[in-house]
Amino acid sequence: MAINVNTVYKTVLLILNQQQRGYMTPDEFNKVGTQVQLNMFENYMSDLNQQLRVPQNDSEYANRVKNIDEKIDIFKKIGTANYNTASSYFTLPYATSTPAFTQNIANNGGVTYVTTYSGSLFDKQWKVTANNVEVYDYTFTQGATSTTFVFASVPAGGLVFQLFDIDLYRLGSVIYNDSTYAQQMNRSEWYLIKKAPLVAPTTSQPVYLYEDEKIYVYPTSITSAVQVSYIKKPLNPVWGYSSGALGQFSYNEQTSTQFELHASEQTELILKILMYAGVIIEDPSIIQVAAQKVQGDDMNEKS
Repeated sequence: MAINVNTVYKTVLLILNQQQRGYMTPDEFNKVGTQVQLNMFENYMSDLNQQLRVPQNDSEYANRVKNIDEKIDIFKKIGTANYNTASSYFTLPYATSTPAFTQNIANNGGVTYVTTYSGSLFDKQWKVTANNVEVYDYTFTQGATSTTFVFASVPAGGLVFQLFDIDLYRLGSVIYNDSTYAQQMNRSEWYLIKKAPLVAPTTSQPVYLYEDEKIYVYPTSITSAVQVSYIKKPLNPVWGYSSGALGQFSYNEQTSTQFELHASEQTELILKILMYAGVIIEDPSIIQVAAQKVQGDDMNEKS
């Protein structure tokens, strides 16, 4: 249940314009909305940790742990990890099965291939296949208008370059074969357990190491059927618009992205955007009023 981005923007403008205090452009709103949503999203984790340490009531709708967990439920996902055969580790699950970019390039008998992709690689991951077999022995360099791949050897057959979005924000559990939970290890434990044959991990009791967005699973015989439960990142909100003949902004739902927060967060979301709006239009009174209201609501929720 998302929060409508148009409703939030109109409410913010209404409050700002009520006393002719100023204006917030759509681009300013989109940037501020992204920052506020991420801030509220991250606070869910610390709020849940805090509430787990205090007694709770058994009422149906006033259990704070249950209510916070319901807000986090929106972002819970399970995805299949992808095995890198060249380096023997699993990469993070793709956000969707549909690639953000695809380009087919015929084999030229060499090791260098240039795609037309020139966008940002932030939170994205390349997948390269040759004759429908994924290959890993390459490096790539992103340029201003293209991305260049250099392979360690001449690939076999035509190449398909695909770029997938990665939306993992916080790793939860690593699950093998749909039912077996892998135990997480730190670096020192990872080395020690390999030296102890009597307690070495097995396929019925696997372990994993998570570093640099890579998942190393032991025993190494596990090369597939690994799933990951995780918290995904919220999509950046966008108030999409088109410009009218007089330069006015008209809301366009087709190019908009709604806030992904729980519907119960709408009031706090608007108040926090107003706090930033007060900074933008240099009105300290807006910041003070909004901050006091947010602080009061937070104290009521956590005390």
